[in-house]
Amino acid sequence: MGSMLKTPGRGIPATRQGTFIVNNVNPAELIIESGQGQIILEKICFEIVERTFTANPAIRLRVTSLHDNVPFPDSVDKLIRDATGSNLARGNYVSSILVHCNLVKYAMTGRQKVIVLPKDRK
Repeated sequence: MGSMLKTPGRGIPATRQGTFIVNNVNPAELIIESGQGQIILEKICFEIVERTFTANPAIRLRVTSLHDNVPFPDSVDKLIRDATGSNLARGNYVSSILVHCNLVKYAMTGRQKVIVLPKDRK
């Protein structure tokens, strides 16, 4: 089995976190298990977040979607959906992996959980 990670959850410290398992890592994609299914996170899912932070290091990207699965305009999900053409919600997983790798950190903007660059990475 692979590495078990937690989804972002709500707030800081996080509540209502789920878990997922990173099962397959290769240069083109990560394959994770969440619940009963597998989800493919293509390389572009991570590259689009990197490009966005490179263009604007001060940006704050939301890690959630609306309840009816519509991404917020300023969210990781929206970036990924626009880049891939897929309507799958993958922002929580991508955010969690980036935080786990210490590339971004969680912060709060009011009641909204976001990812931001750590101060030493700008």
